[in-house]
Order: sequence, then C-alpha cells, then structure tokens
Amino acid sequence: MGAAGNHEWIRAGGRPLVMGIVNINDDSFSGDGTLDTGTALAQARGMIAAGADLIDVGAESARTNRGAISVAEEIERLAPFITELKATPDAPLISVNTWRPEVAAEVLPLGVDLLNDIGALPDASNARLCAEHGCALLIMHSIGLPKVPHTAQRYGDVWSAILTFFQEKIELAVAAGVPRDALILDPGID
Repeated sequence: MGAAGNHEWIRAGGRPLVMGIVNINDDSFSGDGTLDTGTALAQARGMIAAGADLIDVGAESARTNRGAISVAEEIERLAPFITELKATPDAPLISVNTWRPEVAAEVLPLGVDLLNDIGALPDASNARLCAEHGCALLIMHSIGLPKVPHTAQRYGDVWSAILTFFQEKIELAVAAGVPRDALILDPGID
C-alpha cells in the first residue's frame, strides 16, 4: 500500500484507516505485549487478516511510571520484527512508535512508512530522518519528553494551546524537509 516517499495512503480515499498496535515489550498498558518476535508477528498478521491497514509497533512501554529501556534494546526488539513483517507478501504499512532519533535512524531504513513520534518532536532530528527516508511523520502532542509524568500541567484554553503547539511543530517538520502531506497530528493524552 505505501512506499517510501509516497504518502497517498494517508488520505486513503477519505475513509479512516485502521491501525493495529503491536507491543514488543513485557509491560504493555493493554496487557498484550510480548518479547517474542514470532508471537508479535502472529499478532500483527492476525490484525492484518482482520482488516488493519497499518501496524504500529513499539518496543518500550509508554507508561510514565516505568523506566526507559536502552536505545540498543529498543532497536534489538524492533529491527527483526520490521524486517520479517516487510518480507511478508502484501506487507502492510508499518509505523514505528518511538521518540528517540537514534532508534529512528536504525529502523527507518528497514522500510518503515510512518514514524509515530510520541516525544512531541522536541527538535528537528526525527523530522530530518523522516525526510531523508521518505517516511511520513506522526507528531503527538505532549508537554514534555516521554517517561516523565507531567501531572502538574494546567491549561487555560486547551484548544488554543494545542493549536499553537501543532503550528510550531508543523513549521519545524516542514523546515526539516517533511512534506505537509506526510504529516499526521495526534492530540495525544498528555
């Protein structure tokens, strides 16, 4: 469906896309995580058979009250999964859920279609990597880096704050070379 640099799939003919979520970790908030690549691939294939348009894979629990795993461990969990899923006949679109540029630099060349940046694009690093690899970029709203609780944050006008946030992030991503039609915005839960 997707190919590096081709972002037509984002519009999908006006219909919503279904994203299947695969957690390659042992601390998934939904309780379905696994550290076994074979099990994760079976989960992904089941989602594809059920109609998922893309598979979003993450290797680190996004829970703020859990410690971060190392960059090397995150890559070791993601790379075999991405490589094997991409080798599947009629491979789906693949989204990678990470916030670290070091991880993105290693996995985007494996054929990733979408970088799901849960770190709120704090600088242009992930955007530059997406531009370099023809990958779409999903920017999630957040008030700070992942793995850090932000419970004291208060908004006077949440809508205005989110609009300002996304205007700044869109400008940052476009300046880094990501085409506007390759951007997806996620209001997130922060």
